[in-house]
Amino acid sequence: MAAKKKTLTRPKAKKPKAAAKKIKTALKAKPSKPVKAMSAKALRFQPEVRVYPTPDTLFQETAHQFMQIAREAVNERGRFVAALSGGSTPKGLFQQLAEEPYRTLIPWAKTYLFWVDERHVPLTDATSNYRMTQEFLLAKAPIPKANVFPMTDGSQPVERAASVYEIKMGKFFGAGALPRFDLTLLGMGDDGHTASLFPGMPQVNELHKWVVGYFVDEARKERVSLTFPVLNASRNLLVLMEGQKKAERLKDVLEGSSEPPRYPVQYLRPPGGKLLFAMDAAAAALLKK
Repeated sequence: MAAKKKTLTRPKAKKPKAAAKKIKTALKAKPSKPVKAMSAKALRFQPEVRVYPTPDTLFQETAHQFMQIAREAVNERGRFVAALSGGSTPKGLFQQLAEEPYRTLIPWAKTYLFWVDERHVPLTDATSNYRMTQEFLLAKAPIPKANVFPMTDGSQPVERAASVYEIKMGKFFGAGALPRFDLTLLGMGDDGHTASLFPGMPQVNELHKWVVGYFVDEARKERVSLTFPVLNASRNLLVLMEGQKKAERLKDVLEGSSEPPRYPVQYLRPPGGKLLFAMDAAAAALLKK
């Protein structure tokens, strides 16, 4: 039975002593065990699947994981590099990250943010993934502006915007090998797409470019997106899903046949990284128990 959704509300500011106690507790805490976990060994791609009872729990646990990955990356490589996605679901995660204890625990000064995909619109446009992230995370977390790399502002042809972003990534990561993000945050559309890589579009099969820019259709307009070779080079791929409207497609993707051309999200198969599908109970309602 699907859990009743709760409206995520911004917590009240903590008093100094309460915030300090929460920070200390978070450092010692381990993520709670999911309600249920299923494997997808029968599929070509091998996601770990975690289901949490409510959206609040989903966001709390993924925020804790974000923090752990960030701290480990800084300890091991001196910096934490993440690629973010847009849509409605990440808002809840971003709200958690902007509050204590994560506002203090995450090494923001050594955190660098890129985007997985973006609508080819101005940064201030209501549909911009950057604008949503700015509102719910960047305006509140102490991350240096120089550490943030918006994908496009819509001011040049979409293919040119993709090429410019690829050049920026090359300068940041170094020429040669594929960029390797410490964490890539993704979602899944009702049609099985991810990262603005839609079923039936040739860009889904791009193997050489790191970034593509293209016109999708009249409804979805122009998009800029990282390609699957870059996505699959990530150390951690986290696919977030929330709500009953995702349930039917999730059942097809996780328990049906492997049809990546039909469901591009099934192309997520990182050979040297981890792939996690994290969702609330409503999104997982049709999955086998």
